[in-house]
Amino acid sequence: MSEDIKYKRYAEKIRIFNGLRPEEVESIIHQGKVIFFREGQAIFHEGQLGSNLFVVLSGKIGIFNKSKMIAQLGVGDAFGEMAVLTHRPRTATAAALSDVRLFTLDEKEINSILERHVAVRLLLNIIHVLSERLAAADALIADMRSGPSK
Repeated sequence: MSEDIKYKRYAEKIRIFNGLRPEEVESIIHQGKVIFFREGQAIFHEGQLGSNLFVVLSGKIGIFNKSKMIAQLGVGDAFGEMAVLTHRPRTATAAALSDVRLFTLDEKEINSILERHVAVRLLLNIIHVLSERLAAADALIADMRSGPSK
């Protein structure tokens, strides 16, 4: 498979890469790294400060809030971006539900990518606001699922 086709497939399967040209995807991939976790290993814990965003390349990830699974992620799904964008502690724990291979970018690498275009910086600011709102909504949902307080 040619490199162009490989990066075109990444753009189709990985949601945060949708709409990017193969050479743009290649540039991003070369800035990050691929890491592996075994089934049951935590990628990060609720309450930790986070500076990495992750993309599932293979396997399944569980997202847990107060020990309750609130989401299951698979190939192409991104997670961990809220803590990077809001500079707040992680709102959930992420753990490998199977052996997983993840692509990761840290905050410095993300900023390097985003600072190439002014328009992208504006979009990052919008994402920041939306991520804060989503974090609040996730906390509310987790509280509602835990039932009434005693």
